[in-house]
Amino acid sequence: MRYSICIIRGLKPVLIFSLGILAVLALWIFVMYLLFGDEKFGIFMGIFAVYFAPGFGKESLIPIMTAAGCPVAAIISGIVILDMTLAILISFNFDLLLKIPGIGHALRYATDKTSTLLHDHPWIKGLAGTGLFLVMFIPFMGSSVITTSIIGRLLSVHPRVLLPLILTGSIGATLIVTLGVKAVVSLWIIHPLYAVIAVILIAAVSFILWQLWRRFINPRFEKDRK
Repeated sequence: MRYSICIIRGLKPVLIFSLGILAVLALWIFVMYLLFGDEKFGIFMGIFAVYFAPGFGKESLIPIMTAAGCPVAAIISGIVILDMTLAILISFNFDLLLKIPGIGHALRYATDKTSTLLHDHPWIKGLAGTGLFLVMFIPFMGSSVITTSIIGRLLSVHPRVLLPLILTGSIGATLIVTLGVKAVVSLWIIHPLYAVIAVILIAAVSFILWQLWRRFINPRFEKDRK
């Protein structure tokens, strides 16, 4: 009897978070339908669905959504809600999801890729919570909300710690990419050359920062691992 009660109590947070985020997602979809109607709603939801495809992230989805005329508020709210939906479902229901055909196979594949990512970038484990935040915040190859959630599970990070990190990283990354895209579009309207220069500068700064990270930070954790 006591064992059954403990199981029920343990299930409460899982049910509350899982059903709660699904309700939020459903409410957001309903609001989007009311705001945009059949035609635009179908286009926007179709583009948002691409977010789940391998190789697509904020850096590719947001420009597409902006070009399609989706409002900034809809882009930001949609991506953050999708991120949190995936994060909560994986964090609380990973073992259950593994048993679902198709989804389980995809998660096993993602787990193998995540293990490789942790091996290639030991600084993630070395920086603990900060490392998880950076994986979520910086759109380098291999990072996503699914990757971050699986890393949290592999490192035994409790959802009460992991989910705020994912939420903060999702909001920050989405805001920066969205506002950056809007700025480039505004510059393009003024003069296309300004937009091209802005994109080149952003790419150059990103490349320099990444090289500095690889040269001075990552080697330190590689040395510690050995």
